Amino acid sequence: MADLPDVELAALLAATEGDAAAAASRLAAAADALDAAAGQRLVAGLLQARRLPQAQQTADRLLRRWPATAALHALRGHTLRLLGEAGEAEAALRRALELDAAHAEAALSLAFLLREQGRLGAAADVMRRLWDAQPATSELALRCIAFTRECQREEVAAQIAAAALAQWPDEARLLAQAGELALERGDFETARAQLSAAASRDPARGATWLRLAHSHRYRRDEPGDAADFAALRAARASQRGEDAQTCLCFALGKVLDDRGERAEAVALWREGNARARRQQTWSSAGWERFVAQQMAAPPLPAIDAAADWRPLFVVGLPRTGTTLVASLLARDAAVRSRGELNWLAALAARLGPRPDRAALGAAAALFAAQLRQDDAPARIYLDKNPLNFRHLGLALALFPQAQVVHCVRDLRDSGLSIWSQHFAHPDLAWSYDFGDIAAYAAGERALMAHWRRRFPAAIHALRYEDLVQDGDAALASLREFLGLPPSAGDAAAPAGAIRTASVWQARQAVHARSVGRWRDYVALLPQLAALSGA
Repeated sequence: MADLPDVELAALLAATEGDAAAAASRLAAAADALDAAAGQRLVAGLLQARRLPQAQQTADRLLRRWPATAALHALRGHTLRLLGEAGEAEAALRRALELDAAHAEAALSLAFLLREQGRLGAAADVMRRLWDAQPATSELALRCIAFTRECQREEVAAQIAAAALAQWPDEARLLAQAGELALERGDFETARAQLSAAASRDPARGATWLRLAHSHRYRRDEPGDAADFAALRAARASQRGEDAQTCLCFALGKVLDDRGERAEAVALWREGNARARRQQTWSSAGWERFVAQQMAAPPLPAIDAAADWRPLFVVGLPRTGTTLVASLLARDAAVRSRGELNWLAALAARLGPRPDRAALGAAAALFAAQLRQDDAPARIYLDKNPLNFRHLGLALALFPQAQVVHCVRDLRDSGLSIWSQHFAHPDLAWSYDFGDIAAYAAGERALMAHWRRRFPAAIHALRYEDLVQDGDAALASLREFLGLPPSAGDAAAPAGAIRTASVWQARQAVHARSVGRWRDYVALLPQLAALSGA
């Protein structure tokens, strides 16, 4: 039985149903009769059928005969990972990579295991080693870049992207990834060149045009700006895909707004918003129910607080200065920004409305690992997902020591800015209509008032207008709330990568030019006047 045809594999899997002892005996007999390749197929079949204990036992038996077979160690490690045996899984997967550094399945399983534990630096290192060891392909490069970006290790991702582009300089997807990385890291000149090249090679990729528009502030009298503008116009005329057209409407609208051509910018934004609304739906009644449920829910039991570090949640509506606040704070060595994490909402969905203390403790440990990670320790770990305001009751139960900065801004200004962006995320499906924006903002105000009543000492309100008009006073008050010295850090530039729609603005000198910007548009968009100025 040196080979294992599919029909025999299926029969053997079926025979493992029922009596556990009999199944173990059948699998042991099969494993002893197989060669290494067929044994791998048997373990893979058991794994695919989710018969995890049997897969582990069979892999262990086969490895006694072939201890230097990387694929068997990889299968065993992946099985142990699914069984929740993290330590043994890591050892098995690392043994597989010692035997075969280019074993992609072992590397991917190990990288995911490390990321689940919050060891994002180690996970990114595994992917970098895989890239160095594997026979290079553009698909592998894209996978490694995407994973290391998700691990917030943009430098590693950029190194892989640069090496990949040296081999495939005309690959549009690589150019787009490299351009986005350059944009996030503030290298706007490189970003613009790479995104423009990517868009010219694959004009159907709407997101590339959108990112290109955000790489620069456009002017009428710049030849390069005129070339980008012409390319955007040509793409809009030639592309028929709904996603491409939606992105191009928002991208062209942004460029026209930069150039001061407001009427045409509004016309394009209006079309882009209408297209986006057709692709995503949002229920104001559902949102009102959610807000009411959160306000009616009793407080969750708080678990023990850590003494040596604390999370900081920067929340509010989008376009209220959350990215700017996070960037300014991240200049301080005591503060480590983790960007916009999705863990709080995911944990809220997993835990349900009435989790017990044990479930909250497990969730806190998981979230803490993602905040603290495996780099140098800090006193404050910052999560700037603005929509975390929806779940602050859970956040302050998981971390009673946490603090919250609530960013607020005149809704006429923030509403205009929201409406002119293409967020392309289900959580922001309300952002394409001024009526929906007003309804969502009303819920945000009500919910934040509720959280302030429940957690008065944990929440600090920061007005965007105060930050940009009297930044020293606003920051001094914020730093006092956080227990930080009056000033610290390099004021020359914000730290870290920026992935939000504020990627350009947050790296410019703080200014107040956007305060009252809605007045320039109210004649074209009378709906703005109906939004609250509070």
